[in-house]
Amino acid sequence: MVFAAPNDALARAEGVLHTDPPPLHASVAHQVIGIWQRDWGDMRLALDHLRRARDLAARADSAEREADVLATLGVALVHAGRTRQGLAAFERGVGRGSGHTRARVLYRRAYAWWVLGHHREALEDVRRAVPVLRQADDVIWTARALTLRATVHLALGAVDRADADFTAAEALWDTTGQEHDKADAVESRGLAAFRSGDVPASLRLLDEAEERYAKLGTPTFMLDIRRCEVLMAAGLAPEALALADGAIGVLDGLGGQSTRKAELLLAAAKAARLAGDPATATARAAVAVRLFAGQRRTWWEAHARLVLIESRVAAGRGSGRLVAEAVRVAERLSSFGAPAAPEAWLLAGRIALGLDWTEDAERYLAVAARSRRSGTPLARLTGWAAQALWARATGSERGVLEACRRGLDVLDDHRTTLGASELRARATAQGAELAALAQEVSLERGGPRRLLVWSERWRATVLSAPPTRPPADPALLSGLTAYREIAARAEEARRDGRPVPTLEREERRLERSIRSRTLHIRGESPGDGDRFDAGRLLERLGETRLVELAVLDGRVQVLLCGGGRVRR
Repeated sequence: MVFAAPNDALARAEGVLHTDPPPLHASVAHQVIGIWQRDWGDMRLALDHLRRARDLAARADSAEREADVLATLGVALVHAGRTRQGLAAFERGVGRGSGHTRARVLYRRAYAWWVLGHHREALEDVRRAVPVLRQADDVIWTARALTLRATVHLALGAVDRADADFTAAEALWDTTGQEHDKADAVESRGLAAFRSGDVPASLRLLDEAEERYAKLGTPTFMLDIRRCEVLMAAGLAPEALALADGAIGVLDGLGGQSTRKAELLLAAAKAARLAGDPATATARAAVAVRLFAGQRRTWWEAHARLVLIESRVAAGRGSGRLVAEAVRVAERLSSFGAPAAPEAWLLAGRIALGLDWTEDAERYLAVAARSRRSGTPLARLTGWAAQALWARATGSERGVLEACRRGLDVLDDHRTTLGASELRARATAQGAELAALAQEVSLERGGPRRLLVWSERWRATVLSAPPTRPPADPALLSGLTAYREIAARAEEARRDGRPVPTLEREERRLERSIRSRTLHIRGESPGDGDRFDAGRLLERLGETRLVELAVLDGRVQVLLCGGGRVRR
């Protein structure tokens, strides 16, 4: 009952404990309370109850009961960051259980391996569990195991195998009358489509899951947040904002969870910012910050504050107080090891530059610029943007153009890996800023031909549309799917304060593999990926004239190309 009707299960378990039950029954009751606390309450209380459940199972001399509790305890310990103790509990559980019980233990250990990023070990355990669960005709646990196996396949980039397991799990749920689990399976398929880059299929499946949940009267707020993520990745920020605001309205009407409302508000703020509505973004982010602070969710609060400051800057506000706030957020994000930390340092430096606080700007931009050599593609792009801004402030034409060129190279090389969330829009905006900086320098100190080159570079960045379908190349599809799955889970682990080294190593490996594969594909396609060349354009034009318009600082620059020349 604890997953189907958690509050009823908790009440009944507490009722059992009031009747002075024998050790076997008390063990079950404490395990139920432990699961409830683990998933919806206090992890410290969860561990207390699960340890008591384990000790009572031992007193009852039931090896099977003890094995089952050890598996639940193992999951809780891993989630609490006590990995070694958790794996030891699983090892003992596998040894104590037999047959059907051992298969359930193996399934839960596979889940723990998946959480830790050990995908081969997870696949091995779940492969051992599925046949035994099938033989025992345990439909619910078999469906759970197939869903987990599908998720592991996604992390390994095996898209077809993942889809087959998701479909098989859905068929099993059909036979149980478990409509909630069936809706959950459809949602999982929608997320899998998103990871593989098929945005239309993802939106269709997530809409179907929402309809199923609605028929059951089940709240869909977590699903709504995921749909917002997909819409933003597709460049549909206004639709994402409308969805988030609608969900907030429903939540308010129900008097629902404050924690979920804060997350929806943050999604709405991000969508509003991407939609070019800084006033709405500021309003939503401010409430999200207040709620996260009251809930003592420091990771979430820091990210919401970053969105709030960005929105205020986009609305044209800049002050010393805002610089100080940006620095505090940057320090907090850095302490979490959050990939967004360089963005916060860049923001602090940008505001300081606007106030002519040169020394402060130099200090903050220097910190942001460190990320140009390492970290995620967006962090590296942010680092080059910081380098370019400082070079501009110090009057170094060569420094600006070099930083802009290097930053845009990062964007070109990694554009395909930025489809998992609104990161693509962020990267495109930052790339456009780099190209615009180079345009300005070219206008001031370069010739018209250089301005033409950077104007074309700006267009290539700004007008690039995110693909909504998976790539045709199977190896690239496999790598991208795995990368997006791992990147999303690494971010989730950071948010929950869990260790992420294994996931980060795998993320970097996959990123290198994708870049190598992309370069290989370009090499097989003559002309694909060629840079704009002004000389080649003039040669092709001959005596034909091409008029190009570039707008810089509100003034229209007219570039007349032809006859072997570019004139401004």
